[in-house]
Amino acid sequence: MKLNPILLGAASALFTVQVMAGQAVFYVTEEGSAVRDLAVTVDGKKKLVSSSGFVVFDIENGDHKVELSQYGEWLGEFNFETENSQQNAEVQVEMLGGEAMPDINVYTPGQEQVVALGQISGYLQSEETGGPVSGARVTVEGTELAVMTDNDGFFSFELPRGAYDVVVNHPNYGKRDVSGIRVMGNVNTGVNLTMSMSGDGMIEEVVAVGSYIPSTATAQERDSSAVLDAIGAEQMARFGDSSAASALTRVAGVSVVGGQFAVVRGMAGRYISATLNGSPMPSTDPMRRDVPLDLFPASVLGGIDIQKTFTADMPGDSTGGAIRMSTKGMPDEDGSKATVTLGLNTRTTFSDVNGYEGGEYDFMGFDDGTRELPSYADSLTNGGRDSINYCSNAALCLTPDQGVELSKSFENIYNVDQVQARPEKGFSLSTGKLLDSGVGLYGAFSYKDKWSARHDAQVDDGGVYGTYERTKRNIDVAGYFVAGMEDENSSYSSKTILLRKTDDTISTKSVYDDSKDQQVDSVLLQWVERQYLGEQISGEHIFNSGDTEHTINWRAGIAQTTRYEPDRRSYQFINENILTGSLERRYSELTETAMDLGLDYKMEMLAGDDLYIRMKTGFMVSNKDREVTMGRFGVQRLNSDASQVGTLEEILSDTAFENYDYAINTLTTETDNYDATDEMLAGYLAGEVDVASVTMIAGARMESSTQTLEYPDASASDNELTSDKVLPMAGMIWRANDELQFRASFSQTISRPGLTERSASVQYDPETDDPLQGNPDLEISDITNLDLRAEYYFSDEENITLALFNKTVDSPIERTVANADGSAATGFTFRNEDTADLSGVEIDFRKNTLDTDSLTGFISGNLTYIDAEVTLSPETAKLEGRDSRQLQGQSKYLANLQFGFDHLTSGQSLTLLVNYFDDRIYAANRGDLEYEVERGRTTLDLVYRYDVSDVMTVKAKAKNITDAKVAYARADQEIESYYNGADITASLEYLF
Repeated sequence: MKLNPILLGAASALFTVQVMAGQAVFYVTEEGSAVRDLAVTVDGKKKLVSSSGFVVFDIENGDHKVELSQYGEWLGEFNFETENSQQNAEVQVEMLGGEAMPDINVYTPGQEQVVALGQISGYLQSEETGGPVSGARVTVEGTELAVMTDNDGFFSFELPRGAYDVVVNHPNYGKRDVSGIRVMGNVNTGVNLTMSMSGDGMIEEVVAVGSYIPSTATAQERDSSAVLDAIGAEQMARFGDSSAASALTRVAGVSVVGGQFAVVRGMAGRYISATLNGSPMPSTDPMRRDVPLDLFPASVLGGIDIQKTFTADMPGDSTGGAIRMSTKGMPDEDGSKATVTLGLNTRTTFSDVNGYEGGEYDFMGFDDGTRELPSYADSLTNGGRDSINYCSNAALCLTPDQGVELSKSFENIYNVDQVQARPEKGFSLSTGKLLDSGVGLYGAFSYKDKWSARHDAQVDDGGVYGTYERTKRNIDVAGYFVAGMEDENSSYSSKTILLRKTDDTISTKSVYDDSKDQQVDSVLLQWVERQYLGEQISGEHIFNSGDTEHTINWRAGIAQTTRYEPDRRSYQFINENILTGSLERRYSELTETAMDLGLDYKMEMLAGDDLYIRMKTGFMVSNKDREVTMGRFGVQRLNSDASQVGTLEEILSDTAFENYDYAINTLTTETDNYDATDEMLAGYLAGEVDVASVTMIAGARMESSTQTLEYPDASASDNELTSDKVLPMAGMIWRANDELQFRASFSQTISRPGLTERSASVQYDPETDDPLQGNPDLEISDITNLDLRAEYYFSDEENITLALFNKTVDSPIERTVANADGSAATGFTFRNEDTADLSGVEIDFRKNTLDTDSLTGFISGNLTYIDAEVTLSPETAKLEGRDSRQLQGQSKYLANLQFGFDHLTSGQSLTLLVNYFDDRIYAANRGDLEYEVERGRTTLDLVYRYDVSDVMTVKAKAKNITDAKVAYARADQEIESYYNGADITASLEYLF
């Protein structure tokens, strides 16, 4: 845009008002590009040139001496003079053959006969499509200057020299403010930005005084002090991720087991830490210490960082890695978005699947009381914890009449019917409001209802063979609200999160046992409500003193997770006769409340020409309180002539109870109910020193923790585990040049047993219903970590990396077979093994393949090889019949590949995703029997997006296109297999 004389005078006057004292602006280039890591000293005061090539000094009148140096090497000096404190100096320095060639222009703002002009030009790019953002209005604050970006996303202004603030507005991508853009005479200042529909686009490049702010995931990984893989909101949108779990499957060295739990570099849940907005996460699964990642929908996530090397500011159990999830922040402008989704499964939708009589509000994910423990049974048996004896003396035991009333108080719902599976449906709403006061508000709500099933499911293991059907209905509800305020040096936020995930599972199984000549028919009805409710307040404060920048971050959070499992019903028929002892109705609830408080302080300073120092320290206090309540009920046959055939609802009818044929009894053990606490006090100190092209990192973390378990019904089983650990780390980064850098690190970490793993109670595997017996004697594992990584960056979006890692674990905790007899021998327990050694290689890359006016494309992927072996303890070796084996849940090979194409002129994009994991141990086995392995498989997904207009977008995704078979094997024999079908979804987004 060319300036007319009136606008030129207005802009020049604006700059004159802004400048109240003399300034010297330096712009340093070499072969036309900005020079980095160069120090400029003016009158003894030294500053480092920004990545944009600019540096600014306040000056008084008089003679001024300028010196330039780089990495301690003198590059030249010169002088200039200003006659008064109102005069400014523009100094363009061109580096020629290592020598500084200055072009000095001294002037008084507002008194120039001919105004020196420069230019601001730039390009707006969409984070979602990678293409240009056209039709955006770009204005210079305080003036009437405004232009629209063209079809290629470009804009430009001609302006008098000075410093300006630019505002970018787009009806779809929102508002962006870019402050302090420096314009020099005869110099073009480039302003390149990425714009996101989610409101979290970042400044990609501003050639002006200020810091470079990386926006791409590749740039985050490059600038990190540790080995980091970053997933941004734009990536999750591009790849059609529905939750944190699905997003992690594409990360190098990461696999997800059961669609919920991450395995990072061969290390399962107990070796991984997970935080949400910096706060530790309580668990909703009593069988595991790690967090089920499918609980966190992509609609509330702002990004996920997977840090694979330990640093002192991370939890001490971050051996495999730290999964750091962050939720969306304040909006950049007012706006709302509505999305509706419909989907189907090629095998499940509209087919006949398992069903049963549920409650009125099942579609909302809430039980209406149908499955609740009857109040009469609750009061009479103390929630199932008191044993039941039947006799005629009411003072000593239950009378027959009380027994009948107790038995009839339970809903007589056992039968499985066939119902038609309905299509997937969902919707989401979000809205944001930015107030003039600087306060921002953002809220979101989402709902999803999805049916899934296992098809053509077969089992054939040890002479037991047959088929089964398993149907699951998932109801997901999420609510999110954030309120925040920002000013120049501080920001504050309050984030409230409600996440609910309900699973309604119906399983029927019919197998024949050759050895016993028995037909066994099993039924499982399971309703589980998982919920996370959390509130976190946080703040950040930045202040400067000379060449030193200080940053303080603080947070305080409280969160509660619950797992509510009312009336879990399981039973078996043997040769069409009810096996009375197999019937169990289980009522359980886990409630875990977590509170944490954290404070971090960071100091950054330039201490010399080639010396930059960063120091960081902080502390964290965390407390988790868990309460587990469980009541288990069964049935006993009082009359040996009572009918045992027919449906279970017919066998256990009211008449059968009234005739005293059957009666309800209790099965709860003394250790089924327990209370637990997990307390942590941690502090750390870390430092980084940049010397020329080398960064040295060192730090240590101190953690003091206490785990206690108390059993109200069995106080003799109470136990406690305490530890005080100091965990050191050291690392180095060498930047060979602007494109190539190398990393090396050493660290020591730990792995604590989970509360359930140490409990004396028996839990049950949600997939197999096998008993899991805790081990109160478990100890903490110590781990030594070594990491090397080479990184080459073609651009801020393109790179290739090669990583090598090794982890040595002392006393690793493994799930193994129980040392027990009878039915307990089929279960599992946890035990400290001798040692484990894990080594691996990771290759990760991204490269743009097409770049034309109308079409762009990229290819990205990763490949991981992991060799992990655990040396078993003598007890485990005797039970399993071997001295060593692979770590459970670890695949030897992992691979991902993504192809993306964007047609810029039509606003369409297409992405193909390929994921592969190798065989992994699912369960250990007793004696000479080989362990059970989940066979590796390849899945293909396809994601499509069409931006119909600035306010409307259509998306579609086909998941598991090839309908890959899920199979488990022992040795070379397939013992279980099934198909999930392909999921196809379509959604419509509307902005208003």
